Amino acid sequence: MQLKILGSVSPYAHAEGACPSYLVCDDGLKLLLDCGSGSHRFFDMKDGLEGLNIIISHLHRDHYNDIFNYLYASFTLHNLGLLKDRINIYLPDFPQNIYLDIINEKNAFAQFHTLKAGKDLEIGGAKVSFIEVEHSKDVKTFATKIQKGGQCIVYSGDISYIDAPKLARFAQNADILLCESSLLCEHGFPQICNHLTARQAGAIARQSGAKALVLTHFWPEEAREKYKAEAQLEFGNVILAKENMQILVGEVERGNGFLCREF
Repeated sequence: MQLKILGSVSPYAHAEGACPSYLVCDDGLKLLLDCGSGSHRFFDMKDGLEGLNIIISHLHRDHYNDIFNYLYASFTLHNLGLLKDRINIYLPDFPQNIYLDIINEKNAFAQFHTLKAGKDLEIGGAKVSFIEVEHSKDVKTFATKIQKGGQCIVYSGDISYIDAPKLARFAQNADILLCESSLLCEHGFPQICNHLTARQAGAIARQSGAKALVLTHFWPEEAREKYKAEAQLEFGNVILAKENMQILVGEVERGNGFLCREF
């Protein structure tokens, strides 16, 4: 499998960075994890929508804002005869007003599905499973696991450290743990809040036995190397997500770096 980074900053995009979005590809598999603000500009709309599946981890705007760009593009390209099959959207049903706003969009060529913990999906030959995690009381939030051909990617979504044991079990022996690391210990955040520090992300990766930790969900103006240095206090093989990065999952080796390239 290949993991492509389309967005890695939050809560807002800037000239070089977009809000969270990650494309997992393999033969027959095209799965987009979140579509935050500005991330659609790193996606090939004209040729990339056929066979596309989108999973939205939770309904905070920095994780779903660009869904309407994908929906309108699907509507337009289908009308032009350039898109044969509907795109599939999987999303939480809470808060209901946002859920209904998305699924009732008229200018869309899409099918909508409600995410449920414990309900596995088969998408493009991959097994996709979910757990519900604590993040914020105003949304329902899911972590996602993708397994195909003996490879495994786990995406944390946004998560509080109170659910660290749950995420570590879910990501047991994953090739890649793609994990939010919104905060840095140097700023004095409490151990339990709505997001993880980079050190907490590192601790979860160590506890899970993952081969590699991909850090993401950075504050836009913060130096990314700070996140890596902090996570490496707990876990050695740390990768900093960056827009236009592609990680080849089969090349990830425990403690020995990784193979990535711009695309």
